[in-house]
Amino acid sequence: MRTLLYARFSSHLQNSKSIADQVALLTARCEREGWQIVDIYTDHAISGAAGIDEGQRPGLAALLDRLSRRDIDQVFAESTDRLARHEGDAFTIRERIAFFGARLYTANDGEVDDIKGTIKGLFDSRFRKELGAKVKRGQHGTVSDGRAPAGKAYGYAIANRLTPDGKLLRGLRTIDPDQAVIVRRIFSEYAAGISPRAIAHRLNNQGITGPSGGHWRSSTIAGDRQRQNGMLQNELYRGVLVFNRTSKLRDPVTRKTLIKPNPESLWQRHDVPELRIISDDLWAAVQAKRQRYATHTPQDARRPKRPLSGLTVCGTCGGAWIVLNRNYTGCGSRKDGSTCDNSARVRIDRLEARVLGGLEEQLLQPELVSAFVAEFHRERATLLKAATRQRSGMESELKKVETQIARLVEAIMDPELDLAEVRDRLTAAKARQLELRQTLSAIEDPRVVTLHPNLAEDYRKRWANLRSAMATQEGLTEIVPHLRAMIDRITISPPAEPKGEAQIEIVGKLAEILGFATGKPIQDECTIAVERVRGIEPL
Repeated sequence: MRTLLYARFSSHLQNSKSIADQVALLTARCEREGWQIVDIYTDHAISGAAGIDEGQRPGLAALLDRLSRRDIDQVFAESTDRLARHEGDAFTIRERIAFFGARLYTANDGEVDDIKGTIKGLFDSRFRKELGAKVKRGQHGTVSDGRAPAGKAYGYAIANRLTPDGKLLRGLRTIDPDQAVIVRRIFSEYAAGISPRAIAHRLNNQGITGPSGGHWRSSTIAGDRQRQNGMLQNELYRGVLVFNRTSKLRDPVTRKTLIKPNPESLWQRHDVPELRIISDDLWAAVQAKRQRYATHTPQDARRPKRPLSGLTVCGTCGGAWIVLNRNYTGCGSRKDGSTCDNSARVRIDRLEARVLGGLEEQLLQPELVSAFVAEFHRERATLLKAATRQRSGMESELKKVETQIARLVEAIMDPELDLAEVRDRLTAAKARQLELRQTLSAIEDPRVVTLHPNLAEDYRKRWANLRSAMATQEGLTEIVPHLRAMIDRITISPPAEPKGEAQIEIVGKLAEILGFATGKPIQDECTIAVERVRGIEPL
């Protein structure tokens, strides 16, 4: 029996040896049964609820792709929870395995059919949620004992020890004398009126290593006001251990983990006077200074959002290129205290003018348009060919998903069910329904890109109208989203010659540019990398 092996470990539950242990167990079973191992796929330190796409779980995605050759008899894993800890993913994985003519087999449960798979999928998902709740509860107990639930703040050293019965007592901390001096210095200098950026510069220039072993950054010192992190907001330095400031949420579509600040009423505080580094007076002075700096001037409150905000990066260090003051932009990492060598500064109006000029004159060259259109058609044909082969399977899955949605809608009215869980499953099912409908629609309607001979002239006329609209605040607000959609990245590098202008490279999204020129959007999932083209310098 031709077999694919799959093993996974989560960084929250196991260590890296778990992969080798799982593979050894599966291999031994295959040898006893006489099963032929065709290939082995693994995912390291990835949650079983992370998703099944290549960017989420590359090992599992590669396994499912290998099945498409239809020459595999079974997928073999230690247990169903190695494949998924999410009901929707578990269902999709089983369905795809069956679609390609293979079976799912686990060392713990044998062959996994629809009934067994559904039950196991629900239990695997519930275990993940219950485990998270138990971990949170355990952390609350840890804080109540005066121990840190996770992490080690700058200024402290780990002081874990064995209990009389031989168990390791974790979460104990002690003050690091050398780092404590730096902590007091940072608080004292800030209270004296020195900015976090200037403090970071001083520490870096003196060769003092930052908390992560690298350079100091102003964000490390000041932190984020909403999430209440950063050294100047860490109450542990005044002898108070704070827990539950944030919660982790998982986006049901992207599966990315998001950090949500909790209301201060949910925070848990515990006095740990033995870990105090600064006095209450110094803490109060720093918080008063922070509160005073938090007030924005009327000019700042009225300042419109810049059209290029978030699109510009430093060509030397790759960091964000930010607004330094009312007139100039520069490397954010350099301003933040890092050792980036890019000292170039570009006037805001000059930067916007050069980027707009590049989009208007240089990113619609005939050879770029021809290359894009040819690649667009080639890539789309490849994807549609693959999708057509899977059409019947997608139509079958769409019917099941629609049936699932109908049942979930009815389940919302059941007072005994967990409404939040039903809502999450309904959201995921609707997202899958939309994805399937869009794919099937694309198979029915293969898109062809045709361009008018006067495309370049039409493009420049539209640009003239765009520039006129940008002259007013109302027009600027309306036009900015369209402008930003045409830009993938703007890289700013030091001048090629002394006293010259900074070098600016524009990476544009040609699909969006063509859509703007024709008035008909052609943005498509097929144009992920093909659409990006580079501007020519100097502008």
